[in-house]
Amino acid sequence: MTAGPATGTLPTTPEHAAALPTRWFAPADYLTRDELTSPEAAAAVLMPHLAGLDREACVAAYLDTKHRLLTVELVSLGSIDHTFMSPRDVYRGALLANAAALVLAHNHPSGDPEPSRDDQLLTRRLTRAGELIGIDLLDHLVVAGDQWISLARRGHL
Repeated sequence: MTAGPATGTLPTTPEHAAALPTRWFAPADYLTRDELTSPEAAAAVLMPHLAGLDREACVAAYLDTKHRLLTVELVSLGSIDHTFMSPRDVYRGALLANAAALVLAHNHPSGDPEPSRDDQLLTRRLTRAGELIGIDLLDHLVVAGDQWISLARRGHL
């Protein structure tokens, strides 16, 4: 038995696929989604996802072509002083969300938001990976408590 287009199930026939909407956003959703057009706006959206964690974690905000928020996703959860962020893991979620751009944030449970040399090198690597597949890495924030540092502002993108 084939479910109808209104049920939100995966299409089972070409006719069913043609009847499905191309995007699952209602027009009002587009107008009310947060715009992440500055490091401050990105920090406001991403910092709550990292608050109070006792280990390093990385979250990504996936954005549309107007830099409006599509979704926020946990990319990795690590140890007290390291989290692994591979280009494969970061950009898999962006591709699945049909994102045009993204902003990353990870926390330093130590309380010091100063980016490490590894943070800087990883940011450059992720920027190059994004250029290859056509998804812009707009910023990478390092968060510690209520403080954060933008690697874009520091010139590492």
